[in-house]
Amino acid sequence: MAALVLNSLSVIQKLFSMITGPNLKSKYGLPPPPQYHVTITKDQIGDLPILIVGDIHGCLDELQDLIAEARTITESEKIFLVSVGDMVSKGPKSVEVLQLFNKLSREGHAAAVRGNHEESVLREIQSLNSDSNYQLRSKYFYLKQLPVEEREYLQSLPYSLSIPQINAVIVHAGLIPGVPLEKQDVNDLCFMRNIMLQNKIWGPSFISFTRGDEGVGWATLWQGPQHVYFGHDARKGLQDLAFATGLDTGCVFGNTLTGVVISNNNHRQIISVKARKVYKDNCALDS
Repeated sequence: MAALVLNSLSVIQKLFSMITGPNLKSKYGLPPPPQYHVTITKDQIGDLPILIVGDIHGCLDELQDLIAEARTITESEKIFLVSVGDMVSKGPKSVEVLQLFNKLSREGHAAAVRGNHEESVLREIQSLNSDSNYQLRSKYFYLKQLPVEEREYLQSLPYSLSIPQINAVIVHAGLIPGVPLEKQDVNDLCFMRNIMLQNKIWGPSFISFTRGDEGVGWATLWQGPQHVYFGHDARKGLQDLAFATGLDTGCVFGNTLTGVVISNNNHRQIISVKARKVYKDNCALDS
């Protein structure tokens, strides 16, 4: 019965999204990326194992530890690295993390989506570019050392990645069940955590929440068919569900950096490494 209700709601939500169209305007009024949604083909990945990594937040050392663990497990020196976003801020080496992803992306060995923190960084860069007197807050001082190449890389990041060979979609925050990917609100993809049913004129539909204290986790209601890998919700920790896997396990707060290794025969294994130290107080879990 529950599945029938969810399917009915998905149909209603899908019909409504087709009528209204998607919201493609960034919360911060940022210029759009070259592509909102990018598909990575098997030709691009080849036979490389895939490592999808949770929120890094500048924790370069732990990222390198996780990559080393994936190489050991797969017995492969080369890995196709995927980030669910929030590569930057809070932690110690945001510039270096971006440089690594930019380098690997140019070599064809990495891809990433933008998260809420990439959006915030792009907002700060836009403010710096438009106002010579703009004063960065201390948490963004690292942007003074961010090369132009990495600034351009950030702007190029899409809101979602699709990887058909593993039947997966990667977003930072979440998706509304029943709404086609190209019809999703881009701000939900970056900021949402929970959803709740609300009655509208056309019938019940889901509304999103950026905090985790209203509604329920969107991933618990996601019915596929694609498996979604996401981050953004360190408070919930690892979420290993039938059709969705949440990978934010709060490395920057001294917990772990978590990823999923998917080999070329589609064998899937969740791996994690311990944070080397506490970089940020966990009072910022919901940011």
